[in-house]
Amino acid sequence: MNAPNPFKDRRLIGELHSNPIIRRYPGNPILTADMLPYPASYAFNAGVAKFRGRYFISPRVDLLPENGMPPMQSIGTGFGTSCDGIHFDMEPELVRVWYRGKVLPWVCDARLTVLGDELYLSFCFENQHSERPGIARWRGEGVDFDAVCVGIPQQRNMILCPEKINGMYMRLERPSNQWGDPFHIWYSLSPDLRYWGDSELLLGCEDVPFANLKIGGGAPPIRTPHGWLLIFHAVDDDPSRAVMVAGGRKWSKRYTMGAALFDLSDPTRLIAVTCEPLLTAEAPYETGHAGLWVDFTVFPCGAVLEEDGTLRIYYGAGDYCTCLAETTLPELLTALTPCSRLAETATVPFRIEEWVRPS
Repeated sequence: MNAPNPFKDRRLIGELHSNPIIRRYPGNPILTADMLPYPASYAFNAGVAKFRGRYFISPRVDLLPENGMPPMQSIGTGFGTSCDGIHFDMEPELVRVWYRGKVLPWVCDARLTVLGDELYLSFCFENQHSERPGIARWRGEGVDFDAVCVGIPQQRNMILCPEKINGMYMRLERPSNQWGDPFHIWYSLSPDLRYWGDSELLLGCEDVPFANLKIGGGAPPIRTPHGWLLIFHAVDDDPSRAVMVAGGRKWSKRYTMGAALFDLSDPTRLIAVTCEPLLTAEAPYETGHAGLWVDFTVFPCGAVLEEDGTLRIYYGAGDYCTCLAETTLPELLTALTPCSRLAETATVPFRIEEWVRPS
């Protein structure tokens, strides 16, 4: 199709700042590689959930080779618990996800979801045929999980939702696009957690004013009296911002944190979004730190809404460490702007006659 795609927007975003309603934990970072009971170079992007009165955490754990240069020697997922959500006791082994009698390799980028009275791990794993997503159920002790579904490439940011919707399980996902098209957040439904379909757009990159490259799910959605709250990450790219990072790579992307609200009775219907980011990389441990794997990056993976209305958001900083920030639900609601998706679906094309072809 020769017509322009109005949603393939490469405008430069410009300067961004964190919203003052977000308060970083003074003791950040709360988890680094040197706090783990096994060799590690990075401990970041940790899924966090509150389950049976305790906080559970599942950080991504990367190990560089002895020369300290990429590619990684290994990638895995840690697992630990806490009484206060800040100080975690980590298991002595990395997570094992069992699938058809074998342990999946390089499980990473995990999220934790409490569904019913079970704890689930959503994850991605690396293999010779590209990255694949999956969902696994915890055995109730130790670090062993059993895969209930494994998807096809290329997918990341798969997140199991904490409740059934009209009798169906729901998950979020972010498939990779080609030819430089933006990445969006999609959803799929399932009757049994194994077979998934009815996939459709949940939130488009074009719906987030501070993204021009991609968006993806962060923490599992949280039920509130006002709607389903989704904390997500947004990415913009600006070549003029390029810096050299680990391994001599050029890095010009910026990962920020935003929030969206969806209808309680129909969680596929967008009703509000933050028009500016909640959090950007500004603290010393988020940017400019010698240990950072990437710069300009905050990446939310866990959120816990406490009974007193405090919202704890767990996020990775620079693909290096795990941090904590807090706000309250009433404060966060003030940062949301009522809206609807620009594209009602991603199935029916927009009407090209409504758009002027470039001269």
